Amino acid sequence: MPDYPSPFDRTRIERAAARLPPLEWEVLRLAAAEDLANDAIAARLGIAVAEVERLLAQALVDLDHHLRRQARPWWRFW
Repeated sequence: MPDYPSPFDRTRIERAAARLPPLEWEVLRLAAAEDLANDAIAARLGIAVAEVERLLAQALVDLDHHLRRQARPWWRFW
């Protein structure tokens, strides 16, 4: 049985993903939702494969950062 995120987790992920820059979001969406390979994403967007790899890596770093910020209470930001 697949392990899907709970509705709460899905909402957190969607909220964090909405904060990504548009091109990072598109690369992440194509890789995750449409299960495209990096070369297929590069061809679809008209960019180099190395740029797709960089954008995907940066999107994952940014997504992790935004999710960690959501998980911390407001007083822990100081």
